[in-house]
Amino acid sequence: MPPRNALETPPSPTLTAPTAKGGATAARIAEVALDQFSRLGFERVTMGGIAEAAKVSQGSLHYHFQDKLQLWRSAMLALGAVIAEEERLLAVAQDAPALAQLRMAMRLFLQISRKHPALGRIVALEGMAGGERLAWLDRHLLGPRNRRLAELVRQAIADGDFKPYPPEQVVITLQTGAVGVLNMTPLIRLTFETDPEAPAARAAHEALVMDALFAGFLTEKARTETRGRETAP
Repeated sequence: MPPRNALETPPSPTLTAPTAKGGATAARIAEVALDQFSRLGFERVTMGGIAEAAKVSQGSLHYHFQDKLQLWRSAMLALGAVIAEEERLLAVAQDAPALAQLRMAMRLFLQISRKHPALGRIVALEGMAGGERLAWLDRHLLGPRNRRLAELVRQAIADGDFKPYPPEQVVITLQTGAVGVLNMTPLIRLTFETDPEAPAARAAHEALVMDALFAGFLTEKARTETRGRETAP
């Protein structure tokens, strides 16, 4: 079993931008496109708007990316690099109990979502819309990870550590609950006149997700064991 601190404090995954036909220009275009797709949705994004924001000509844009769908897929594959790194980090804990793996996965998801907020926004937009783009995301990025997490939830239920809710609903509830504050950062700033990106607010958000949301799925057995480990010398 990996050491406890490896499960409690995972290293931060990093994003590697795609290069399409090569070079920093394509990477910059994909980065701008990812931000616009995540904020505006696929239909409202234009190739002209991306070219303007990336400070490139439309000729240069079309040299690197044939059309908007190819650019969308390239931008999504940048997120795929983040998810792949997360999977690599989680593999360190593959022999740990399912509950420990889920706890580590949740902390990693929080790190990734804060560092790359486009991920949560894209999943929310495409998850609600459905269709071919969601099918592509499920096939290439999200599906394998989410199904593996659902299997871990099933195992945690079988171990008596998680309450017996439908595993797929647990996975989606944890993820959407975790990114809700991040997705609504502009609303929080406007309505409550507070900055959710401040260090204290970030720490409070992680504590909220882990202590209230994640812990809400724990059985009394798991809670007792967790308290015992936390108070152990």
